Amino acid sequence: MGSYCSLKLAGYEIDSSKSYINPFWACLFNEKDKRSRMVGYEGYYTAPMDDTDLVPTYEYAASAQTMKMRLEILGYTLEKVKALFIPGLEEIIENQREFYEEHLGAAGYKTIENLTFLKEGGFDNWLNLVSQIFDRNLQTWNLDSGRDRMTDSIPIFLVDHYSDEMYLGYPSMEMGYLVRAMLEAVKPEDELILDITSLVSAGYYEENEAVCDRTIEGQINSVIQFKKIIILTEGTSDSSILSKALIVLYPELTHYFSFMDFNTMSSEGGSSALERTVKSFAAAGINNRIIALFDNDATGVTAFNRVKRIPLPDNIKVLTLPYLPLASAYPTAGPQGLTVEDVNGRACSIEMYLGADILIDTNGYIPVNWRSFEQQIKEYQGEISKKGEIQDKFKKKIALAQNTTSLSGDWSGLQLIFQSVFKEVATW
Repeated sequence: MGSYCSLKLAGYEIDSSKSYINPFWACLFNEKDKRSRMVGYEGYYTAPMDDTDLVPTYEYAASAQTMKMRLEILGYTLEKVKALFIPGLEEIIENQREFYEEHLGAAGYKTIENLTFLKEGGFDNWLNLVSQIFDRNLQTWNLDSGRDRMTDSIPIFLVDHYSDEMYLGYPSMEMGYLVRAMLEAVKPEDELILDITSLVSAGYYEENEAVCDRTIEGQINSVIQFKKIIILTEGTSDSSILSKALIVLYPELTHYFSFMDFNTMSSEGGSSALERTVKSFAAAGINNRIIALFDNDATGVTAFNRVKRIPLPDNIKVLTLPYLPLASAYPTAGPQGLTVEDVNGRACSIEMYLGADILIDTNGYIPVNWRSFEQQIKEYQGEISKKGEIQDKFKKKIALAQNTTSLSGDWSGLQLIFQSVFKEVATW
């Protein structure tokens, strides 16, 4: 018969596969999600293994909230999921109307009636129906086969009426959209679990094998979703800061991103260097998804504008560091003396995003010093003073965050950066 693994959401089995895990599932989990629990034997065996009646499970698990973020990174956004719903049902109804009515008679009319009801109810009503299905654990195998289908409730109809076009009433069989849609029907703390216990017990995988990582390695050269998104920055300190901050702020997303190692590649820094790197990657035909992140200062904006004017392949996107509210009224020092100005687009390098607690010393906010004039955008280039001191303070802040369970200090600037990156990634 073989052994199976299953994908369960809030305890409800939504998919299964025989002898191996679906490669797409590996894209959703990482080895940090792996765990083992002791549970009753009944779910896996016909008799207990020992006197305790308990057996170990081998599974990967992450919360619904985490999975929403991961699927958004992969491009399966809630906006897309909702946009597919009604047009998808309309197409299914139109395609199947003649067949149902001709071959199924009254049952066919009932099917069209139920699908039309589902379409008219909209996405939110569908979520309510899915919640009922999950709560009652309605599966095709536990529905009464002798029942009168003409009197089925809508939840039972959705479970029973599956095809290569829809599952539980959602009009797409692409797993990313299905899972993202169903995540809206459960609580944020509910878990999506990939249960590989039976495969481990049958010898398909070893107990301590990095199953998801190895599955991804086997797909990485052929499936773009399995390739890490490369983040290009203006220099070594930018990459170092962002890579460490990602681990602290969004540990559940770290396996989707890779930061360019300037030290290993002996690359120069700066906006012009990043501009050349983007052009080189585009010319080389590299097919990883790439995001180039320019500073939100005069030289960064100038380089960004130049790059935006050239045709880039669809897998390369360019951004500047986002608008920073803290920088809208920030102390500056220049020929006019000390002034308070909006330095967005003029002086916001990565250091400006490290938090108000990092930018303040005994005299208040560390000021921006004005430098050269950028002719193309008619703005002066500014630079935060005491960069070395700021970076040293951040190293202590990140070290503290890595050794504690709760964050202290201001992380809003770095969160803004990652949110802008995540939003851009979701458009692929």
